[in-house]
Amino acid sequence: MRKTTLLLYLLVHLLKPIAHAQSYGLRFLSHEVVQENRTSLQLTPAAPLCFDKQAELTFSLKLRPGMEIYFGYVFRLIIGNKENIDLIYNQRLRQFDFIVGEQVAGSYKIDTPRLYHLWNTFRVQFDAAAGKVALYANGRPAAAHKWQPAGKTCCQLYFGTNNLEEFRTGDIPPMNIRDIQVNINGHPRYHWPLDATSGTQVVDILQRKVATVSNPVWLKDKHQNWELAAAWQVQGSPGIAFDRQSATVYITTADSIYDYALQRQKRSAVALAIPRGRVPAGNQSIFIPALRRLCNFYIDEKIVTAYDSTRRQWDSTYKSMELTEYWQANKFFNPADTSLYIVGGYGQLRYKNKVQRYHFPSGHWDSIPVHGDTLMPKYLSGLGVNDTGDTAYILGGYGSATGEQVINPRYNYDLTAFSTKNHRFKNIYHLPRPDRQFCFANSLVIDSQSGLYYALTYPNDVFNSSLQLIRGSLHTPTWEPLGGAIPYAFYDIASFADLWYSPLTQQLVAVTLYTDKTNTTSIKIYTIQFPPDKWQATNTSTAFLQRSRYLLLALLAGAILVVILTGTTGRRRKLPPPAATSAPEPTPEITQPPPAPVAPASATTTTPAPPEPVATAPARSRIFLFGPFEVINSREEDLTRLFSPLLKEMFLLITVFTLRSGKGVSSNKLYATLWEDKSSKDAQNNRSVNMVKLKGILDKLGHCAIQKESDRWLIQWEEQEIEIDLARFFFLLVNSDHTSKNWIREILSLVNRGELLLHTDYDWLDDIRSEISGKVLNTLLDAATHTSTDAELQLGIAHAIFLFDPVNEEALHLRCKNLSALGRHSQAKTAYEKFRREYAEIYGEDYHESFQDVISE
Repeated sequence: MRKTTLLLYLLVHLLKPIAHAQSYGLRFLSHEVVQENRTSLQLTPAAPLCFDKQAELTFSLKLRPGMEIYFGYVFRLIIGNKENIDLIYNQRLRQFDFIVGEQVAGSYKIDTPRLYHLWNTFRVQFDAAAGKVALYANGRPAAAHKWQPAGKTCCQLYFGTNNLEEFRTGDIPPMNIRDIQVNINGHPRYHWPLDATSGTQVVDILQRKVATVSNPVWLKDKHQNWELAAAWQVQGSPGIAFDRQSATVYITTADSIYDYALQRQKRSAVALAIPRGRVPAGNQSIFIPALRRLCNFYIDEKIVTAYDSTRRQWDSTYKSMELTEYWQANKFFNPADTSLYIVGGYGQLRYKNKVQRYHFPSGHWDSIPVHGDTLMPKYLSGLGVNDTGDTAYILGGYGSATGEQVINPRYNYDLTAFSTKNHRFKNIYHLPRPDRQFCFANSLVIDSQSGLYYALTYPNDVFNSSLQLIRGSLHTPTWEPLGGAIPYAFYDIASFADLWYSPLTQQLVAVTLYTDKTNTTSIKIYTIQFPPDKWQATNTSTAFLQRSRYLLLALLAGAILVVILTGTTGRRRKLPPPAATSAPEPTPEITQPPPAPVAPASATTTTPAPPEPVATAPARSRIFLFGPFEVINSREEDLTRLFSPLLKEMFLLITVFTLRSGKGVSSNKLYATLWEDKSSKDAQNNRSVNMVKLKGILDKLGHCAIQKESDRWLIQWEEQEIEIDLARFFFLLVNSDHTSKNWIREILSLVNRGELLLHTDYDWLDDIRSEISGKVLNTLLDAATHTSTDAELQLGIAHAIFLFDPVNEEALHLRCKNLSALGRHSQAKTAYEKFRREYAEIYGEDYHESFQDVISE
């Protein structure tokens, strides 16, 4: 039985990251389309949502950047076809208004960077007993209003537009929504992740309740598949460039300037006042952000020409029409010396590794001597620069050691760095040779903070080729494919492809060019949402069906895992994400808690074996998060004193958020919390220094480390060597029989130390502590209903409740009634009087029940 339980646990949680690591959500079409084409999500199409005591609605939201109109209804909840409760984004005041009936119950502002680029968690709490409805945003109280229903409450719930006659709404903000959850009386009832890729129905993963969507745009599909944004043809040999600041793609030709605005998704063209005549093939364009200037250059003539948008003309022209000797050369701009750098290329049967430089202030063009490692002469490479522009990374290509095309040409998979400070090349690594050889589009997208690059690869041995996006490390020779394929007509120098990142629209942008024999060039622009995800061949229309696919995979893998489990011991692992994930940026909402692993049960045999001596389990190190923070190693040495205030907060920030969501904490959150007054560079330096110090402490515990994955910091540990009480608590909530007395006793052993991180005060911790306390209280009160015949155990439950809520009335009843049942009447009376005094101190009024009322109920 234990082995079966472990197998199911491992299958579910090993496969769960596949479903939840990717980007997902529902994009709502808003004022950019006519009313009938706007998005509506109805969560109650078949029957209303009903509750009697308490209910909570939680969801994650972020607005879409770059839109003109943001006013509108986020959701509208209609109670009994009579009363409306709304959340509206007020564009004029840049705030969310919480409306109850005809009154504004309160408003809440979220700073612009967070609202547009991070997921924000909203929670609406209905409490009939307290007589109020309240709104919380990112764990903070935002609004509250009196609300006293008469009996059972039933409601309709819409996100976006709705067509209910008396409550019809057509104005909605351009928003993305995901992870809609409904809790009834403290227990999860429904959860719609909104992680579909197509379809107009979504199924909640707890009760299989169907919700309907009109005009959906599924984010998961946007992060997996490239979209053809624009396509047209021009005459001659165009150049292409990209302006990150305005999210604009430029196409330069002999007689016109074309631009495609990613935000508006519109193409326009401007005819040159003075056409340039023919433009030589092999010319390239680049937009210089530091100069706010669109430039075009031709390497063979050593000319860089700039476009004057006011006069609609270029400041110089080209004379030569001979074939270039620098096809597919790579280029980049270095703001430190205001220079354009050009690397490599191919022409006249020779591959190049020359580095050339054009200095904008002086107009001087030269070839610069280089040092360090040798760059193989090649073309069809990808090049990208770091954030400061002083280091270029050159990846792959096709060439030869001598530069001669006739002497052993071959593919190259080196990653090489070039420094503009000392003009040195440094080989970083060599990628393993792939099964199918490939080359690279002209540019790499570099993520300096994460140490990653994004590149487009393609086989160059077929005409009907395709571009495949990959993500790789700048430090280790590893890479992985992402997204679907882009069709690419490749015919050597007649083709060209490039890749850019648009921070304004949060997209990767790919452009392909192909010039045919008639000198007509086909231009195609593709986009995919950032960050891109791995492409999935089978897309389903609902979250439930997608999870069914993983279940089938789990069943097929079962037999293999059984063999593995019976022959191996526990392995070091990263905490898997919980069943219900919240927004990626830390918020105090506590979702389905992540479990901790259990040790595999030993194999049994049908033939009884002689009794073996009972082995004593090796002592484990312990990290206590309930009660005061303590760290004890396996030799019973107290390591808590080794944590300086800064190390303690850094360790707790990473650990708590890892346990809470399985995703850890982002670098931005870490820096903003611990080094708010420092620059990004100084914050990184401080983080590096303190991580080394923290590692020295964690090494004393056993296999425990802080790891970085996709710009998020997580704690990893070996369960057989280290126990973390909060992780064990989360595990027990979802993996045990809640009616078992042994289960209840283990819960009590964990929480009897007191509330989370007692005597530790951080701004980011307050709401999380409150949420976990609520989960502990709900767990204990539910446990009390299963132990009514065990007075001693009920007293233990009451004691634990009081640690988290000193004036909890249900705990008072448990303590006094069970003490009286055991004949300890004076203790019962003393407990009542103590409670009455504390109640009066907190609330400023006498407790309303007499001692006799308490023990007689």
